[in-house]
Amino acid sequence: MAGPTGVALWFTRLNMRQSELMANPYPFYEQWLQDHPRWEVDDGQWMLFRYEDVRRVLMEPAFAKGEPWTETPPPAYAHLPTLTPSMLMQNPPDHTRLRGLVSQAFQPRHLERLRPFVHDLARELVQNIRRDGGGDIVSQFAFPLPALVIAELLGVPRADHSQFRQWSQHIARLLDPSQTPEARDKAIQARWELLDYFHQLIQKKTAKPESDLLSELIQVESAGDRLSPGELLSMALLLLVAGHETTTNLLSMGTLTLIEHPEIPLPVANWHTAVEELLRYTSPVQLDARQTVAPVAFDDLLIPEGSWVTVVLGAANRDPDVFAEPNQLDLARQPNPHMAFGRGIHYCLGASLARMEAEIAFPILWETPWALTGAPLWNENIVLRGLTALPATPR
Repeated sequence: MAGPTGVALWFTRLNMRQSELMANPYPFYEQWLQDHPRWEVDDGQWMLFRYEDVRRVLMEPAFAKGEPWTETPPPAYAHLPTLTPSMLMQNPPDHTRLRGLVSQAFQPRHLERLRPFVHDLARELVQNIRRDGGGDIVSQFAFPLPALVIAELLGVPRADHSQFRQWSQHIARLLDPSQTPEARDKAIQARWELLDYFHQLIQKKTAKPESDLLSELIQVESAGDRLSPGELLSMALLLLVAGHETTTNLLSMGTLTLIEHPEIPLPVANWHTAVEELLRYTSPVQLDARQTVAPVAFDDLLIPEGSWVTVVLGAANRDPDVFAEPNQLDLARQPNPHMAFGRGIHYCLGASLARMEAEIAFPILWETPWALTGAPLWNENIVLRGLTALPATPR
């Protein structure tokens, strides 16, 4: 999701600690929006902060994803098919083809089938925390809920949910550049184990389809075209990571935001608009990146062909030219054209799932107020900003 590795160190140019930025990036975004909303970080490396600039980059074909790649499995997993890039990293026409095939399977009926499961799971997780007199909202609620919902959506047998959750926990660390080499090695191993598991599950569902998303992805066809074995594996992994980590961050950061605003009356009048505002206010995906395939002009600024352009969604969602009092939490804010799910051809395919999970989970969690019992701990992932721990107790 991020651009080249060099962009990941842009904050060091301002003598800023990564932990400082992650704890609260918004005062810095406010400053950059005012002082240098279009910033050349380095030769061929740009950052854009304004809403309209960010929207343009996400919408226009002059800004593309990087070169696609394939991945050959290591010897221990040589029986797996060669992995192809997920559609998240593809450009048209390959992205158009993949999105068209996957969209056929990603139907509303799958979400409706999941509603009772999401409700019961959220209720169980919250009751466990309340029974214990408090706990960690991240590890006991915000992490397991979307991980197990994705498992259920894909058709992972419930007997395997515990193992699936452990793999998910390790793989999520691959998105965090602050991890130790040992943790990254463990995450990479977990990724191959999960891909092997998906490979076996795909074989079972090919022989005996069920009423789940993975079965439909196997069977979906358009004009004689189907997903290849490598594309199926990549798609399953993408759905896990993209549909899991970001929702975890929405649930945990949204909870912290509500704790930090005790003046907000409970129960919340309209959780639909409240979730939209929490998406804008917290921006679970902070950055995205594209590469220019032609020179692009922004007023009197010309960004050359082949440049990497990082767009700061977290800043765009606080742009005062678009949002009145952008640093104020307004759970009734309307309209709310935030870009938490992106824009354009790469608009998040799982946006409806994330919204459904949040609109079910938040009301259950917030039937009673919560209070912190310790300091929140932030990750150091500049792309997917989120909490690693949120100790809290019901008030």
